[in-house]
Amino acid sequence: MVLGTRRFKKMKNKNKKIKLLPYKREDVLTIQDAAQKAGWEITAFNLPKAWEFTQGEGVTVAVLDTGADLEHEDLIINLLPGKNFVNLKASPQDDNGHGSHVTGIICASNNEIGVVGVAPKTKVIPVKVLDKNGTGNLQNVADGIIWATDQKVDFITMSLGSPNPIPVIHEAIKYAESKGVIVFCAAGNAGKTHQIFYPANYKETIGIGAIDENFNRANFSCTGDDLDFLAPGVKILSTVPTNWYAVLSGTSMANPFVVGMASLLLSFKRKNNLNIKLETSEDYREQLKKYTTQIPDNNFSGKKFFEGFGIIDPRKMQEWIKNN
Repeated sequence: MVLGTRRFKKMKNKNKKIKLLPYKREDVLTIQDAAQKAGWEITAFNLPKAWEFTQGEGVTVAVLDTGADLEHEDLIINLLPGKNFVNLKASPQDDNGHGSHVTGIICASNNEIGVVGVAPKTKVIPVKVLDKNGTGNLQNVADGIIWATDQKVDFITMSLGSPNPIPVIHEAIKYAESKGVIVFCAAGNAGKTHQIFYPANYKETIGIGAIDENFNRANFSCTGDDLDFLAPGVKILSTVPTNWYAVLSGTSMANPFVVGMASLLLSFKRKNNLNIKLETSEDYREQLKKYTTQIPDNNFSGKKFFEGFGIIDPRKMQEWIKNN
């Protein structure tokens, strides 16, 4: 294995911490209240039209976060056995809420209760690498990436970060890439004066920033030359423990939206045996570029620095699907 071959190196990384990217909790809802509120990101992009072609069947995502609500009515059908790296003797049950929210954005089932995810038939493996405070150590995150990769997942998503490079996590990401596992990361919520955080800043990952309901870049979303795409990340309704729902804002919410889109794309490719190459992060970057739209107010220099290649737009993918 490329990582942690020496005990002293592992112990050093065990003592170094990483945290969730800060995010904002807007509201908490019951299952009945949630059912009355369709997520704006679902309706704005007319995702139900895409579901006529694929709902993400046959795709597996590892969510490296605070775990998942394992008994949530909107998640349980799409959850596969996961692992807890914070406490190896425990299940990956979410004791924070963030991981469940991310999971719901990807795969909350289309069951006429609560909410629905971008890819409502994609499967998720919850990998708990962060504790109830949203903090974890670097070695656990790296081990989680390697373990998830060895489960032969298609994608890994992480919404944690640091302003500084994280070599042990970078090496784990390289391992994932070498095995054909694509890693998506939230860009960070420190605003336009800050470069996107690591690991989103690595070329082997796909870094995602956030937009609001008006399709403008969220003012908290980090910028940088390695920013790849923008996606809905303001006032996003999704699942939290225990059988509740919450409205959160952050690039943490935008990132799983793009993972859901990638799941729809990969599922459609497999179902129809399409001859498109989707093996590396660069392959996905090039393919997803085809389904983007620009933010309304993009009259500024260094456009790529602020919005990446643009807003991921499922409506454009729907048009592509129709033609294939």
